[in-house]
Amino acid sequence: MDLLQLLQERAIPLTLFATLGLFSFMFAFALYKSKPRLSKGLVTMGMSLSFLLLLISVASFVFTVFLGYNS
Repeated sequence: MDLLQLLQERAIPLTLFATLGLFSFMFAFALYKSKPRLSKGLVTMGMSLSFLLLLISVASFVFTVFLGYNS
């Protein structure tokens, strides 16, 4: 199948995963910028959670595009 056709068929899940990844990246960037004002433990926990969500989002995105439902 053509990659563009796969993206069109799975637009809604891909949009959700891309949005989750974007918000996760923005949260990590905001934590990085406000690092001096926050405690080290809070920044570490927030960054870990943010990157975990980012990895889950990327893995779900790839799974949906290449191994998702067959139509």
